[in-house]
Amino acid sequence: MKKLKVVQIGTGPDHYFAPANSLKKRSDVDFAGFVRVKDDVKTLGGVPELPIDAVMKMKDLDAVFIETEDRYLTEYAHMFVKRGIPVQMDKPGGQDKAEFDALFDLARDKKVPLHLGYMYRYNPAVKRAVELVKSGELGKILYVEAQMNCLHGEEKRRWLNDYKGGVMNFLGCHLIDLLLLIQGVPDEVTPYNSVSCDGVGEDIGFAVFRYGNNASFVKATAVEAGGFNRRQIVVCGEKGTFEIRPTEYYFEGGGNMIKTDACLSLISERNGLPVSRSEKKTFDPFDRYDEMYDEFFRIARGEIGNPYTYEYEKLLHDTILRACGITV
Repeated sequence: MKKLKVVQIGTGPDHYFAPANSLKKRSDVDFAGFVRVKDDVKTLGGVPELPIDAVMKMKDLDAVFIETEDRYLTEYAHMFVKRGIPVQMDKPGGQDKAEFDALFDLARDKKVPLHLGYMYRYNPAVKRAVELVKSGELGKILYVEAQMNCLHGEEKRRWLNDYKGGVMNFLGCHLIDLLLLIQGVPDEVTPYNSVSCDGVGEDIGFAVFRYGNNASFVKATAVEAGGFNRRQIVVCGEKGTFEIRPTEYYFEGGGNMIKTDACLSLISERNGLPVSRSEKKTFDPFDRYDEMYDEFFRIARGEIGNPYTYEYEKLLHDTILRACGITV
């Protein structure tokens, strides 16, 4: 199999090193280097640094990973989509709806793979939740409760000021993606994002998503002690409930490997009364990003189509903006 020549554009996000860690260990990739753009200060150890002009002139470039600050993602993705180069882009894609839609319309029209970095899509417990919903085993879905909490310092929380919705944009976007995969586009979105103290961005995120007579919620915060271990997704249906908690956790010696725990409770009847039986499962350790990148490279090689369509990503982006308090 021919190796794909890949370059990373940007070292902006918290997990800017994740593509490098995954790409370095792949035998099917020639990781040619990385580019620092705009106000990037971080580097990738052991990976050659390249000027953006040189990368734009590469005739044998097969794919790029866009890992800039959120506000620059669509700008740099557009440069490569225009050239017909497959793009793996970090989430959520800025807060300019017109710019985001234009990028995905261009990719659709040119038939260029454009793949977003929502790693929870590939979490085995999340995939199991989606399977249970699609198979009907949980029955009609009543509501979803999803939380992605953490504890950040004041500098990071001041940075949240750069984006309307703050932590809802930064972390809540992952959960909104899962909500759409499970329940579809909501009828109504009501944000209740707030700040914990003066000078910081919206570091407490909460949004309610109305589906008919029922409502689901997404909560994301940057102020919660022990929040990482309390990340959870609860899918409640008329026939049963599937709870993932914690959604992911690192373990000693695991490096980039993580685990996830889940509990499935199904309702049955005993003496004319509803009862539930539960089974717990710890999923085998997995790399947080490997399956996401596996899928992207299969798409880039033309082996499969992207299961997440251009239109789905636009609808997801719209819903994220609404949860951040932005009118679309």
